[in-house]
This record gives sequence, structure tokens and C-alpha cells, in this order.
Amino acid sequence: MSYSVKQQMKRSRRKASTFWDRLANPDPHRVDNSVFWCWLCVLAFGVLSFGAVEPWALATFKVGTAVLSVLWVVSGMYRRLLSVSLVPLFIPAVLFLALIGEQLVTGRTAYRFATENSMFLYLTYGALVFVGVQVLNSDRRFRDFGLVAAAFGIGLAVLAILQNLTSPREIYWSIYPEFGNGVFGPYVNHSHYAGLMEMLIPLPFVIGAARLLPRSWRPICFGAGAVMAGSVFLSGSRGGIIAVVVQLCLLYFFLRGRFQHRDHSASKRRLSLTIASSMAALALILWLGGQEMIGRISSMKDPYGSSVGATRILIARDCLHMFAQKPMLGWGAGVFVAVYPAFRSFSTDLVVNATHNDYLQLLVEYGIAGAVLAVIFIAIAYRRVGHLAKHWSDSWPQAVSYAALLGTVGILVHSLTDFNLQIPANAAIFYVMCMVASHSPDETKVEAADES
Repeated sequence: MSYSVKQQMKRSRRKASTFWDRLANPDPHRVDNSVFWCWLCVLAFGVLSFGAVEPWALATFKVGTAVLSVLWVVSGMYRRLLSVSLVPLFIPAVLFLALIGEQLVTGRTAYRFATENSMFLYLTYGALVFVGVQVLNSDRRFRDFGLVAAAFGIGLAVLAILQNLTSPREIYWSIYPEFGNGVFGPYVNHSHYAGLMEMLIPLPFVIGAARLLPRSWRPICFGAGAVMAGSVFLSGSRGGIIAVVVQLCLLYFFLRGRFQHRDHSASKRRLSLTIASSMAALALILWLGGQEMIGRISSMKDPYGSSVGATRILIARDCLHMFAQKPMLGWGAGVFVAVYPAFRSFSTDLVVNATHNDYLQLLVEYGIAGAVLAVIFIAIAYRRVGHLAKHWSDSWPQAVSYAALLGTVGILVHSLTDFNLQIPANAAIFYVMCMVASHSPDETKVEAADES
């Protein structure tokens, strides 16, 4: 055997040994990073697969979340250290699942199959939030989450704008939905696209204003936020436009208050830059949108003058009648579409699958008990609002948490006129944003270590 062959064999054995050593003793940081990026991929998949409303997309979303949860558990056991972060947000979430379980056990639900499906869906949301709490455990992870979410938002906004200008009735320029006349981005309904953007718009504005990136990136961040906001105007969703206007007013108020504590000349320049970049982006999108968008916005002066608005009023009135019959525990999770026909007070050939008001649907399906738990959940998510309002620019966790909190404001406003929280991808992003708003890397941890 020649000398060169022997050397190659030795190198091969060393490489094999190194491979098995790494497999037996993996780098904890690398393993955690893998779980973190898989978590982000699952969230992105839900959005890109039409909001995970199609049966195949929803099934894949659930299976992906289950695999992600198993991956996190196995990775922790493989490293012989399983560290679990516990946050107060879990308390109302667990009680809410217990309420759905009570509806099933006692037979209170009007349609058992729909309630079982809702329970599995909420378990999926819970698993995504739980894994998110575990992987968002450092300043760097908050930074990565904030930057990736902001980049995803601007990428989706650009895609949606281009798609609307070139092929407004098709998704991804190739899929023509059988139902729905408001296609925008990856969603069949433009209002659901607006709901997603509402949760992402504050991220580039807050990150840019927090001085966490080099100064040269600030105009890019503000311009990206303006494009994302402009895409909601272009979508024509009236509820989305109102919600975004509320968010932009809040952002201006808080950013202006922050700048007033700094050097006046520098503050004036930054405010001017923000306004100029935002107005330029909005003007461009308004110009591209044309008369259709302007007509949608002008219709806000009489939102209930149309047949759609009048129908939503009738649906809301019928829902109050439903709530009056079962006020405490509701009709059952996910049963609205099955129960509502018995209460419908108008004729239509269409299936009314939601109330167009998430708060009313919550009362109908879960009653006062569910509404109380929802209020507690939101209160816990907003428990740090005072602290974040003062210290949001001090670090990546504070800035990203503050942006997430402002993002939830938008969709909570929009929920008064639509059903974004009945769309799996949007609901998952909402619960994750609530977790991010209320979570910090120094949360209480429970560790289980294998000392053998």
C-alpha cells in the first residue's frame, strides 16, 4: 500500500471520528439555532400557504408544529439538559384550552367535530408560543426575530404590490381562487393580508428609530415601513386602513416623544427624514393604486350604505341573539358556521362562515367565560407597556417587544370589523406577537438535567 493511500485512510478515519464526536456531543448553541430557524420557517409557511386555510396547508401547518415541538424536546434531552421557560401568558391560555375541554366533556358544544378541530388548532397555537418562549432566550435571538420578521414583511409587501399591479385576480400569478374577489398577496381576502401587515408594520419603524442599527440603515427601515403601510392602503381593506392609521398615529406620538429628549437639531432631521421617506412611499403607492383604492377609502364615509355593510349589521344582531341563549359558556368552539343558519334573519345563497367581528364570535362560541379569559390574556400581554414605552430603545428585546405590542394594537382594532383571528396563520402570528410583547430573556426557568 502506497504512502499516499495510507494518509488518505488516516484522514478519512479522523473525519469519521470527528463526525461521530459532534453527533454524540452537539454544540448546544447550534442545536438551539436550528430549532429557532425551524420555528420561523413554520410561521412563514402558514402565511405563504394562503394563510393556512386550505385543508392541506392547515394539516401541514399542524404537523410542522408537532415536529418542531418534538425536535425541541429531543434536542434538549440529547444535550442532557432540558430548560423550560415559564411565562404568565400560559395561565389564561391553559384555562382557555380547559374551557374547550369542558365543552367537549360535558357535551355543551353544538357540534363536537368542529370543537375537537378547534382544540387541536389551539394546541398548535400553544405549541408555537411555547417553543417561541424557549428559543427567544437572548438579545441576539430577539434581534434575529425582529430583523427576519421585518424583512419578511417588506418582501411580502413588495410581492403583493407587484402581484396586484400585474395580475390582481391571481395568487402568485398562477392560482385563481374559486371564491373571493379581494385577492391580495398570498391571501384570498385583502382584509386578511391587511391583518398580517398590521402586526409587522411597527417593526421596521421601531428598529430604525431605536438606533440599534447603523445610521445609514434608518432611512431604509422607515421606507420599508412606509411601503408596508402603503400596501395596506393599496389592498383596499377599509378596516385595515383604519387600523394602520391608528398604528401610524401611535408610532408618530411615541417616536416624537422619544426624539424630544435628544438634541433638537438631530431630532428635527430624523423626524423630517421619517416624514419625507414615508410620504414618498405612500404617494407612490397611492399613485399606483388608482381610482379603485380611492373609491374604497371614500366609501368609509358611509360604510354601512352598501349591501355588505348592511349584511354585517344583520349578522351582528343575529349573533347577539345567539349569545343571549347561551351566555356563560357559549355554543362551542368552532361551531358558528354550523349553528348560525338557525338564527339567520336574512336570505342569502352564501355560507356565512364568520361574524366579521372577532369579539362577537368569541362571545358566541365561548360565552362570558371565554371573553374573561381573553381579557386576562390581553392584559398580561400588555403588562409591560409602561416599561417598554420608557425603555423601548435601550436594547433589542425591548425594541422588538415594543414593536410586537404596537402590532397587536392594529389587529385588535381591525377585529371590530373582520375575522382575522379565525385565519390560522394570522392567529398564530398574533399569539406569537403577544408572547414577544410580554416576554423577556430573563423569565423564570425550570431545568431538568441528566447527571449521569
